[in-house]
Amino acid sequence: MQKSVICSAQWLLLFLVTAGLMLDVSAEPLLTPAEEGFLQRHWTEVIPLQGEPPADYTELERSLSPQQCGVCHPQQLKDWQTTLHSKAMGPGIYGQLVDMVASDPATARICWSCHTPLAEQQERLWTTTPEGGAWLDNDAFDATLLHSGLVCAACHLRQHQVYGPVRSADPSVTGKIDQSLPHDGFSAKSAFSKSAFCRGCHQFTEDGYALNGKLIENTYNEWLASEYPAQGVQCQSCHMPKRRHLWRGIHDKEMVKQGVTITVEMSDQPLDTGDQLTATIVVANSGVGHHFPTYLTPKVFVRAVLVDADGKLVEGSKQEAIIGREVTLDLSQELYDTRIPSGDSVAINYQQRVSQTGLSLKVTVVVEPDHFYARFYRSVLAGGGISAKGRVLLEEALEDAETSPYTLYETVQPLPRGSSEVTTPHRPDWNEAQITWYNYADGVQQACRSGQPAMLIFYADWCPTCHAYKTIFRESAILEMTDQLTMIRVNVDHAPKIDATYNLDGGYVPRIFPLNSDASLMQGLKRAVSNYQYFIAATDKDAFIHLMQRMVAKSRDEAGSKISAQNCSVVNRG
Repeated sequence: MQKSVICSAQWLLLFLVTAGLMLDVSAEPLLTPAEEGFLQRHWTEVIPLQGEPPADYTELERSLSPQQCGVCHPQQLKDWQTTLHSKAMGPGIYGQLVDMVASDPATARICWSCHTPLAEQQERLWTTTPEGGAWLDNDAFDATLLHSGLVCAACHLRQHQVYGPVRSADPSVTGKIDQSLPHDGFSAKSAFSKSAFCRGCHQFTEDGYALNGKLIENTYNEWLASEYPAQGVQCQSCHMPKRRHLWRGIHDKEMVKQGVTITVEMSDQPLDTGDQLTATIVVANSGVGHHFPTYLTPKVFVRAVLVDADGKLVEGSKQEAIIGREVTLDLSQELYDTRIPSGDSVAINYQQRVSQTGLSLKVTVVVEPDHFYARFYRSVLAGGGISAKGRVLLEEALEDAETSPYTLYETVQPLPRGSSEVTTPHRPDWNEAQITWYNYADGVQQACRSGQPAMLIFYADWCPTCHAYKTIFRESAILEMTDQLTMIRVNVDHAPKIDATYNLDGGYVPRIFPLNSDASLMQGLKRAVSNYQYFIAATDKDAFIHLMQRMVAKSRDEAGSKISAQNCSVVNRG
């Protein structure tokens, strides 16, 4: 059985959130014939009325309510209550259906088939009559169950018989299990752990609606084309970890962070005013088993700008790229498709002329899970033909959609300073005549060879406090201590990667880190404050002396941590 969808422009969203339940699985190589047969029987366009329960069933066993299921399965209920499955008949869908049930029940049924597939959840049913058939009010309709969305019974109950996955401890055992338990135990089916179990609501049929040769809903096929089937990674592996009923997806920031890797690559070549900055932002679909994002409702915005030392946007520097599939609101045309297939990546180039000194590149990646929905709701609300109740519901749905975006990634990287800035007379005075200063790479090697601890200082030429250090490094007591330490300094504008490695409690300057001779951070020597734990004021010479003395003493006490010269090649260089 194939489902076709004909929708007016006003109710087009229903088409977006509904997919065919009945699929041709004859060519599915990942299922056994028994699993194929089970799925064909299990998933129908409407899950028939459960009928009369066995006479010996208690009220608890007879119930279709998720809350009643939770009496014996509290963790599953708790998980389900946090999911979009529990909100499958939310205000966005119901706001459209409330007027459609009477005027167009056939289209409403298509929506019900995924969002509320139990016959008991559907207000009207197609009933065969001597004249051929008619839509009749459903005497078994349960309004509370309708608003519960995709309930436990939709996946697990048929004719009051319970079905579920095989047990992890004994996956070879199928069929009836634990018949002495409530509801006569359950029937264990291996198909519950296969991606095909999810296919009915996450994959259009091959002759379903498509734009530019691509099905509107194609998640299952995207998974088939990935490397995951060969590895035995099913939809449930990620979306139901340890069989948890979580179904996290694009709305969940932590879930998305696990599946996507974002890097920003920028040359270390110094840039003067007037030079052109070139940076590359790479977004990799490193752990998603389908396109990122899979559907046409979310959008991912990759934004890059230049900011000054105060974090203010440099006018004209903003550039944006969008990852997603853009279509017109009437679904008549695909405008672009920049989604990233599983295992692939996209490189986004940022080019901008450097207009002033002291700039940084700020890159932000923002996910809008309901981008299309928000546009659609605004369009419907701006028009007419909807009831007062429908309008209230769609206004609520629009508010939810507009509050769903989140920032997935953000970084600020100073641009490498040009030679004209390096030679500026405003460069801090480090008393180089009396102190031997090393750059980072040479400094960690020197500390390793000498067995001395190292004082690592991050600074910037534009930093007033760094300039004020001039007096500190002329103090005789401090000069004396520098003979027992390897002194390293790093200009954050010239070495952003090293700077990022030591961004332990912020990117402020100056920052001072005590290091062991193997370049590892000395523990227990940071300031006992909530922030700026590696900062010492230019006027606090006693704090400098105290830190240096503790470094030397700690190094002597922990002599075993020192690395011999012949092992210096393996010192961590950050």
